[in-house]
Amino acid sequence: MRLSVTVRTVLAAAAAVALIALLPAAPAWAHSKLIKTDPADGATVTTTLAAVTFTFNENVKQQFSTIVVTGADGVSYSDGAPHAVDKTLTQAVKPLPPGPVKVSWRTVSTDGHPIEGQFAFTNAAAAPSTAASSAAPAAAAGTSPPAAAPPGTATTAAADPAAGDGGSSGLLWAVAGGVVLVLLAGSAVVWRRRSGPGGSR
Repeated sequence: MRLSVTVRTVLAAAAAVALIALLPAAPAWAHSKLIKTDPADGATVTTTLAAVTFTFNENVKQQFSTIVVTGADGVSYSDGAPHAVDKTLTQAVKPLPPGPVKVSWRTVSTDGHPIEGQFAFTNAAAAPSTAASSAAPAAAAGTSPPAAAPPGTATTAAADPAAGDGGSSGLLWAVAGGVVLVLLAGSAVVWRRRSGPGGSR
């Protein structure tokens, strides 16, 4: 039994509508999807956090990824650009202040479709200690006082000039004594010549 033209037209129209309705959904299945984050949304972190990690169901493009980690003070604590390895996207962070932390992210899936979102967690880790950081500059500056000189050093240094003066004085006395001896010897020779035979002439 043949279907009437009206019925065939209705069926064709319904099939076309169904096809049109399904077409937009097909590309959406190829988009990357965020599976989990570390820390998780709403989690409380009790240890120092070095990075925030995202895991997707497929690879994402690193060059088009941006991640902003904002502390309770409204300052961004993202450290450098995010790094992608296969399905994992990692964002290094600076030491976070205590309190709520918001993470806003955006990336591009392998089909070129941009995806984005945000989540939050609470940082309950202890603040970094400033004792080590304050001690390091003091040690680097070399503020320790110079070592005292041995007690004998000053005495020896003071005695050296005196020793030099004594040597000079001895030399002068020796020269003067030699001159006196020469004069005495000369006088003796002259006296002998005058007192010898014919010396009275």
